[in-house]
Amino acid sequence: MALNIKNISVERLAGQVALLTGETKTEAIRKALEDRKRRLVATPVGDRRATVLSFLKKRVWKGVPRSEKGRMLSRAEEDAILGYGPEGV
Repeated sequence: MALNIKNISVERLAGQVALLTGETKTEAIRKALEDRKRRLVATPVGDRRATVLSFLKKRVWKGVPRSEKGRMLSRAEEDAILGYGPEGV
């Protein structure tokens, strides 16, 4: 069955990957989908959750000062992180 890609950015990306690899767009898309499927199947959802939590505990949360853990951000802090200012984004 044929696949009709109607998204210009997907079409462009497929063309770029095909040029870089010397493959057809179809082959580039097939390999990309196979690779993604392999990665998704290789790590069950429960294991991915455990992996992310382990990473956060060992690498991220250790670097957060105790005084900041559990603290809620103020509206002004949220806006600053998101890039909002007096004149918008």
